[in-house]
Amino acid sequence: MKTADALRYPPAISRDRAYSFNWFYARHHARRFEWIRDKIASSGKKSVSILELGCHDARSLSYIPINVHRYVGLDAGWQSGWDGETPYGLEAGRVRLQNVENFEVRKSNSPADIEKIGEQFDIALVLETFEYLEPSSLEAYIAALAGRVRDNGCILTTMPNEKGIPLLVKALGAKLSGIHRSEYTGSQFFHAVLGHMDRVSRAARGRKGFDYSHVARLLAKYFPFLKLEGVSLMNLPPHLSTNIGMVASKAPPGAATELPATRLEVNQ
Repeated sequence: MKTADALRYPPAISRDRAYSFNWFYARHHARRFEWIRDKIASSGKKSVSILELGCHDARSLSYIPINVHRYVGLDAGWQSGWDGETPYGLEAGRVRLQNVENFEVRKSNSPADIEKIGEQFDIALVLETFEYLEPSSLEAYIAALAGRVRDNGCILTTMPNEKGIPLLVKALGAKLSGIHRSEYTGSQFFHAVLGHMDRVSRAARGRKGFDYSHVARLLAKYFPFLKLEGVSLMNLPPHLSTNIGMVASKAPPGAATELPATRLEVNQ
């Protein structure tokens, strides 16, 4: 039985009236899961082992379209606990997986926790998590993940695009809907829209000043084959997409060879 059939999760897509703000937000949130579903479905594998950094409630498992024979989820547990008798965050993941053999979630606050795992995995998932790690620890996390991914495996990761036109669109949407976003000075916002991220002070954690191109360059140090894609409600190129998806591997995917465009994409 596929993992998606075996585990039940609340729907990621809102049941609110179509085209309401809540509907659009829920669709936007669900795109990251749909993206990994499509990537794994096209991998040609029938069964995989997965290591997930920033697993939260392990909701991603309900989107895996093939068998998962091993799963380890790591999360800092910042938004985790119990609301009366209802678990949420990491605790919800722990409850859901407690009787599933070879599946587990662990609380983690350091790349050393990844290094201590004494096994390798077919896939490492990092969904909307790199932006919440301390900037000085980013490479340590990526290096640790590289050590836990098999030579024929890959990292699938999504992250926000916090520069250019997508930042302008998201800021406008947040303003109209009353949602709080990271605070920029006028000068910082101007430079971020122009893509001058070296002129935007980086928040210790969060989206302000986060540059997906920096993550791409770090990934390329450990994974020679790197592809960037747009992850949004429309089929847009990465630089115009509200979110970015990256597929990083040590070996060329399938029979493909490394293309010059792979390196060019990193500099977007």
